[in-house]
Amino acid sequence: MNQTPAKRTVRLAQMSFGDNLLAAWVGGSYARGTAKPTSDVDTVAILAEPDHDAECRFAEQFRDLHRAAGLKFDHVGEVFDLTTLRGLLDFTESCVAAVPAIQQSACYLADCPMSVFRKGDVVFKMLEEPKIFVHDPGMVVDELTARAVDYFQRWPMPRIQPHKNELSLPAGSRAAALAEAWSRRADTDDWVDTPVGVSLHRWFGPDLAVRAGAFNRQPPVTAAVGQPHACPRQVADGDLAELLSAQCLSVPTAVVAGGVR
Repeated sequence: MNQTPAKRTVRLAQMSFGDNLLAAWVGGSYARGTAKPTSDVDTVAILAEPDHDAECRFAEQFRDLHRAAGLKFDHVGEVFDLTTLRGLLDFTESCVAAVPAIQQSACYLADCPMSVFRKGDVVFKMLEEPKIFVHDPGMVVDELTARAVDYFQRWPMPRIQPHKNELSLPAGSRAAALAEAWSRRADTDDWVDTPVGVSLHRWFGPDLAVRAGAFNRQPPVTAAVGQPHACPRQVADGDLAELLSAQCLSVPTAVVAGGVR
């Protein structure tokens, strides 16, 4: 398998972020040795500080690299500043401890883009899996990898989501409207400001600390609700409704902080 496009993505991160780049590597199928000729490159870049302009330039060049090489493209990889990354990992651990049932919900099994937990789980997988072309001037890779290994030892989860691409969001719901808005922006200049783009501190940044407060107000919920492909928030009530809402990007932080009834 020709590794050149994958190696070039790490070089692109080095050129785009300079001294602000703490670490970068390629994971996914390239690192596992299972990439197909058109497989996309799963590249992780970790920054010392967020830099929206540099991240946007990286994202556009990352997409151009894929298209020029004839590779599949549907996201820019994972570009996080270290504070946001650690906050997302903290939140994900708190969420699964408070709502073990989320592992059986559409938030996870149907790969819901609104789910902070699902995003955190994806990132934990990328941290745990094999890595190639590792660039680690900040010496953070070993720490993050060890954390991911520990996470999956404590919270074993299926690696394949059986209802992926079958997610059902209620018509007219805020979640459905947000998903549609992101879809419309996929082929516009605004695509980089969605959760599949960059500047992820805006989606997974300081407000996660507010959302996590809900996890401390309730005992753990272990009973799943609803169908594994349908949004469980629409049929949950009481404790589960509040906890699921706390990890849902379609629910405003102010509503989460005040509780969901």
